[in-house]
Amino acid sequence: MQDLNSQAIPNVPQRATINALALRLWQRSDVLALWLGGSLACGTGDKYSDIDFRVAVSPEQFAAWKTPDFASFFAHAPVLGQQCMVFGNAALLHHLVLANGEIVDFFVQSAEHALTAEVRLILGCRDAALASRLADMRSEERSEELPVSQETLQQLLISFWISTHKHRKVLYRGLDLLALQGIQGERAILLRLMYIAAKGRDYGDMHRQTIHSLTDIIRTVQTLDTEQAQALLGAPMRDRQEVYQVIEQQRATVSRVGRQLTQTYGVSYPTALEAVVLKDWQDFKHEQGAHLI
Repeated sequence: MQDLNSQAIPNVPQRATINALALRLWQRSDVLALWLGGSLACGTGDKYSDIDFRVAVSPEQFAAWKTPDFASFFAHAPVLGQQCMVFGNAALLHHLVLANGEIVDFFVQSAEHALTAEVRLILGCRDAALASRLADMRSEERSEELPVSQETLQQLLISFWISTHKHRKVLYRGLDLLALQGIQGERAILLRLMYIAAKGRDYGDMHRQTIHSLTDIIRTVQTLDTEQAQALLGAPMRDRQEVYQVIEQQRATVSRVGRQLTQTYGVSYPTALEAVVLKDWQDFKHEQGAHLI
């Protein structure tokens, strides 16, 4: 595909930015291929979607793309904010916010670098071998979902109960804001357990949480009971009384969902660990003179 395929650009408000950017980049001889990824490539984008713009360049020219001339690339809407993440010696991501409010994930890679597994909407390619790799999605597609592992499920439950047991120490020391950090970590475990319960699959350890990576997870969990899930995962923690309530609500849900999952997958539930945590919590509350409303 020697010519730029402007007709492939989705009919969304971001189209003007994508078209202008593609036209300017295609004038450079070191640019071998342009394509879109993310929701715009999948056909599910909307007016708030990021522009996941991908560029493959000549290997010998890759280093120059660590500091590209964004002023000329985005003349119609200057870059106001920029972050750069480097992935090895042959790929990098410029995360950009433009003056028109659009967000551009400007991913640049050497033409020889392995392709990211994603749906691709190819705008142009000057290299026949690379064009074949871009078009062949069979070798690139992969599911992020995993079968539910008995060992992983058990470790998730144990991790939750060990983490939640530490709230006594944190609250005793008056570090209430630190308790909020622990609760957020436990909410991540709870979300994963709820996803497994709803779908019978696991999404694994998620090191980078984004709107894209969380969309299917949240939609799946919401199929259980949107109001209940939101009330649980979004419960306020404005004072110590509410912190106590959230801690106990999460424990009750993990106890219920966890027992259901251990029966389904033939895993031993950490009953003794849970009992110790709950007993020590009641002793702590008695000492502190705290009672739930």
